[in-house]
Amino acid sequence: MKLVWHDDVVMKQFISYAVGCMMGRYRLDKKGLHIAHPNPTAEETAPYIYNNVEFEIDEDGIIPLMPNDCGFSDNASNRFADFVRIALGDAKHVENLNFVEKCLGKSVEQYFVKDFWKDHKKMYQNRPIYWLFASKKGAFQCIAYMHRMNAYTAERIRAKYLLPYIETLQARITDLDARRSELTTRETKQLQQLTKTLEECQEYHERLQVVAEQAIAFDLDDGVVVNYAKFGDVLQKIK
Repeated sequence: MKLVWHDDVVMKQFISYAVGCMMGRYRLDKKGLHIAHPNPTAEETAPYIYNNVEFEIDEDGIIPLMPNDCGFSDNASNRFADFVRIALGDAKHVENLNFVEKCLGKSVEQYFVKDFWKDHKKMYQNRPIYWLFASKKGAFQCIAYMHRMNAYTAERIRAKYLLPYIETLQARITDLDARRSELTTRETKQLQQLTKTLEECQEYHERLQVVAEQAIAFDLDDGVVVNYAKFGDVLQKIK
């Protein structure tokens, strides 16, 4: 039997592993699972050295799946670029990233924003371990690693990511609006899109705040479907 190699499939698996390392599910320097249980210790989430470089496990198990200009340093595409540099070295860093995008047929940014969670959900047969907190059309979206979630995860997403993003959007809109009479056609379209994005994020904030105030706790032994449903429509549907 001939083995058929699919570059895109292999690369998506590599990206999935990379996200696992970012979340602390895996470690570059050890085999098997690392954090796959609630309430990891400070030692388990501490940075470690790989290839003589410090690799940081995400501090809260929450990673934005947003465009590169979102303003978050721990945005998925930024962290992936760091992962490739640390895991594979500096020498061919740009070449390696270009190869990843060639295999995907799109930029890393586009993949994380549009496709990563769909592929993750499919890989885990609608029982995802990374839960997608997303506005209606995906203008705002963050994944949270379910094994590291707690009753305050929704509030952390609201306060640490959603509100700052709303403020960023408002600042961009204010800047463009102040120059409305001299805007180019491209800038006018940009202003219109930013306004729609802001409205979508504000609507999502209203819903997320309600959930955050409930401080929802859950037992992983109840399974993904039961626990996922507790968060209602602030999570992207899994079916």
